[in-house]
Amino acid sequence: MKQAIYVLALAALLLGLASCDRYEHAFQPVTQVNFATELFTPLQTAFDGATASNLAPVMAFYADDYLQFGVNKATWENILHSAINGISQPQFEVTLAAAQLQNDTHAVANWRLKITDPATKAVVMDSSFVGENLIKTNDKWLLRGNQMSCNPPVAKQKVIVEYVTNIGCSYCPVVEAKLHELAALYPNQFIYLTHQLTGPVSIADALYQYYNAFSAPISIIQGLYKLTGETQDVLDQYSPLVESLVQVDNPVIYQVFNPQITGTTVSGSIGITLQTAALPKTDLILNVALIEQVSSATSFSGENLTNVVLARKRFDITNANLAEPIEFSITDDHTLPDDLSLVVFAQTTPSPFANNATIHSGLLYPLNVKRSK
Repeated sequence: MKQAIYVLALAALLLGLASCDRYEHAFQPVTQVNFATELFTPLQTAFDGATASNLAPVMAFYADDYLQFGVNKATWENILHSAINGISQPQFEVTLAAAQLQNDTHAVANWRLKITDPATKAVVMDSSFVGENLIKTNDKWLLRGNQMSCNPPVAKQKVIVEYVTNIGCSYCPVVEAKLHELAALYPNQFIYLTHQLTGPVSIADALYQYYNAFSAPISIIQGLYKLTGETQDVLDQYSPLVESLVQVDNPVIYQVFNPQITGTTVSGSIGITLQTAALPKTDLILNVALIEQVSSATSFSGENLTNVVLARKRFDITNANLAEPIEFSITDDHTLPDDLSLVVFAQTTPSPFANNATIHSGLLYPLNVKRSK
């Protein structure tokens, strides 16, 4: 029965999947309100004191009109009760990923609730809430859900393209135009990373050796299709490949927790929530890249390069415990730009590469680079 309730919770609640409005929320760190202090730390304290017979302190942090994909406050309390009923001293973990203040009484947050049975170490619930509404009532911030009565649609994966260009490449602009076209066509599902072999924004990257990509232009789509050149025959392959890949159900949900910028170093942790029964862990790595959305470096046609990779690291997660966030730290050798973003994605990387390095979806996470005055 408890397994059924757990499945119901995961099915009914937003686990980081695409919401019914089909739009993603681009969060920036909040300075006006410390939501950790105002809401999520007290919520953690309430959970720590909760029992199956007394969830009142926890439910005091939920608005009366709470609604999360059709699950109201009373139903959510019943789900929590069923999840921890019979467990001696369940362990709760409340983690705030990001929040954005909309006005004095409304905000939106991404957060995670994890419940563990300490006796068996089994995770009985692990739910990520993306785009949760917060409301301030009587000087207290409350959780309000996403206020949607529909069931969450089955989310589709994000398609990652690793694009290799070169300074002075006269063949590259037509490929870049195709990438821009696809990004506009699939704004929430298509991410491309521009790697320049030489020039002012070039970096030493293991990508070139692994893919045998030492010329330009080359695009590797989802680690499965390597397209070389700019002829019309090659360009005609981009759209149908991407169109087929964006129809694939999302295998992994990624979250960035506690991003910190110190000098030219970005650190934090990344949550990986599997949406399939298992993810092949042999040769599995986590890619973390810093990208500049619009670079001062230009292509052969004089256009500013976009989504330029400034730094990139690969973390071996073959033996990692994916139930826990994975810590990361990545440093750029130059001053960080204002339009800095983080791109993360897990990838299976057999050697040698033979159009078989599957990328398991990904995440583009804008960062807020603050300048001292």
